[in-house]
Amino acid sequence: MDITKLFLEPKIISIVGDINTGKSNLIYHILSELKKKGQFNLYTYGLRNKLKNAQAIYSLEELEQIKNSIIILDEVMSLWDLDNRTAKRQIERTLRLIAHNNNVLLICAVPENLKKFISSKIDVVFFKKSTLADFINGSSVKRILLNYRGDSLGNTILNLNVDRTLLFTGLRYNKLKIPYYKKYDTKKDNPPILSKVIKKSIKRPKPLIPVSKSVVKSVEKTFLKTL
Repeated sequence: MDITKLFLEPKIISIVGDINTGKSNLIYHILSELKKKGQFNLYTYGLRNKLKNAQAIYSLEELEQIKNSIIILDEVMSLWDLDNRTAKRQIERTLRLIAHNNNVLLICAVPENLKKFISSKIDVVFFKKSTLADFINGSSVKRILLNYRGDSLGNTILNLNVDRTLLFTGLRYNKLKIPYYKKYDTKKDNPPILSKVIKKSIKRPKPLIPVSKSVVKSVEKTFLKTL
């Protein structure tokens, strides 16, 4: 499937999955595919890696002024206070303005951060490995996932390998394989938290060569003669 076609007109797209399931790697794959098709304006918030020709933003004021671009939000909790119910209307106004300004918004989040009012605005969902209990009950994203009848969905988890994603386009489900982008993996060089204990071998002294009694007596006689 050509995922670049999802970015031809304003919409809200989400990548949702548990921690350490390859969400960021999927972002870099999407950007790699888009670059093959042509040029575009790119704005990012929260990405660990600095991307060539991408403009990082740091505030809602910057976000609401962007036009005709692709916008990636990788840490929505630090941008929006999602636990503050009074901020709901403010966030909804921002989302409407982003669409009005002819942008495609890509939100990367863990399941519990996709509140109902945000979930209802999402047009396309990329699912990574996800724990079902972490989704907000009644959210449209959870409903979309529970409607899936593929063999990857169990009673407690959507069990996908790190190189797989389940895409819901609004019409159908597609399971896609995603290549690994080593150069963007910021965790590959992390030292191990628990290192192996290497046991040092202890050199034991070589056993003494046994000497017969006759040899001992011969040595004693030779010693006595010298006295």
